Amino acid sequence: MAHDTLGADLRPDLMSPDAEAAVETRRRLYQVNDPLKMPGARALYELPTSPEFLFHEDALRTHRSAGENLTFYTGIGFCAGTLAGGALGACRGVGAAERGETAKLRVNRALNECGSAGRKAGNRLALLGFLFAGTESAMRSLRVGKDDWVNTVSGAASAGAVYGLPAGLRAMAVHGLAGGVLAGACVAGKPLLRKFAPDFAARLEYLR
Repeated sequence: MAHDTLGADLRPDLMSPDAEAAVETRRRLYQVNDPLKMPGARALYELPTSPEFLFHEDALRTHRSAGENLTFYTGIGFCAGTLAGGALGACRGVGAAERGETAKLRVNRALNECGSAGRKAGNRLALLGFLFAGTESAMRSLRVGKDDWVNTVSGAASAGAVYGLPAGLRAMAVHGLAGGVLAGACVAGKPLLRKFAPDFAARLEYLR
């Protein structure tokens, strides 16, 4: 009898009509062919395209905070400088190979040049990103929250000037002018970017 009861629990064709009705009330079959007919399933598939925020005041912000700026620009500068400097150093190490050298010696030279150049370039660009983030945030605070091209250009010029200050007043002026011109070119190119690459421009606006 126990065996028959166990078999009835495992095999639906041996269940009584009352048992089948009881199981039907406790369970619900999953419709594999059309899952959107299930209650609540559409809410799982229809996801919002805009970022979701935990607090309402975070959704009203149009730019990053000063601390977020420091972290973002410093990290971006270090990563970009390390990758670019590492690639340049690797090419320099491969080009300096001489006839008759072993493959191990060539690889060792390329790795040494890659690490040395990547470290220097990464540190320099990280410092520039740190200075730019600080000066841009300072300009935004001085202008009472205004966020436009003036902050970007003045922040880049100030960052370049501070970066070139240890080398003298002339280097300070040259670096400041170069930073302002580069930032102005980036700001002026944003409308062209929105016109010819709207998806990429939208991603850059989201990174702000």
